[in-house]
Amino acid sequence: MPEPSGFLLIDKPAGCSSFDMVRRLRNITGIRKIGHTGTLDPFATGLLICALGPATRLCKYLEAEDKSYSATLRLGSQTNTGDTEGEFVRLDGPVPDQVDEACLLQQVTRLRELRPPQHSALKVNGRPAYAYARQGELLELAPRPVMISEFKVLSYSPPDLRYVCRVSKGTYIRSLSEYLAGCLNTVGHTVALRREAIGAVGLDEAWQLDALTPENFQSAFHPPRQLFTGFEFFQPQAAELAALRNGQAFGSEGADAERILLLDSSDAILGVARRASNLVQPVINLV
Repeated sequence: MPEPSGFLLIDKPAGCSSFDMVRRLRNITGIRKIGHTGTLDPFATGLLICALGPATRLCKYLEAEDKSYSATLRLGSQTNTGDTEGEFVRLDGPVPDQVDEACLLQQVTRLRELRPPQHSALKVNGRPAYAYARQGELLELAPRPVMISEFKVLSYSPPDLRYVCRVSKGTYIRSLSEYLAGCLNTVGHTVALRREAIGAVGLDEAWQLDALTPENFQSAFHPPRQLFTGFEFFQPQAAELAALRNGQAFGSEGADAERILLLDSSDAILGVARRASNLVQPVINLV
């Protein structure tokens, strides 16, 4: 039988790493090849999309999706990690009595780059940045492009400012929180973080890991048509699928498309193709 392949939406609890979740999924499913579409820090909670089996080859498409978060920023104090996991480096920052939400919105939505945290999984010469930081070597990490498409202050009860945002790939919320603190002429660090959505799917559709078993995990695979919303969907005939498996194109009238998700009659993913000049060509074959 072919190895099970699909995507699981998991609600990650606090206190464990994203890799911890992958390891636990391996124990539940017996599948070794498991990946995810975007790391969550250990203190953070929320949506983690995990790919099992051959579906891991499609992670890059979901990694590129915007992500939505709810966060709590504590003003007046700063840690070396930007969150609750690190050591305090400042405790005497001023705490404003109130915040100008309209001004914050204007400043945040104009952001085009942010510097990643020193303690992050960003690879530098093959090693994560946090590995250098833990050895006392602080790197000058280059700013990365960001786009904050949505931002709203939910509440401000000094010193804690709660907000929600929707951000582009590669945006570190710890860095965004520190930027917000700077806009308020103080320092701060993130004390709570929850990922609410990735692309078109939300946390309300996610599973608790304890609810998954060797018997039911395949039935929990998320419908690919809901995950890959920017794709055209196509169900190839047997001869067409055979051609794609052999690296060959076949004729199919339609608009040019760079992203076509190939599905079988039960909506299991067969691969990815593209169409140009009425020819469908293989990009990724999963079966």
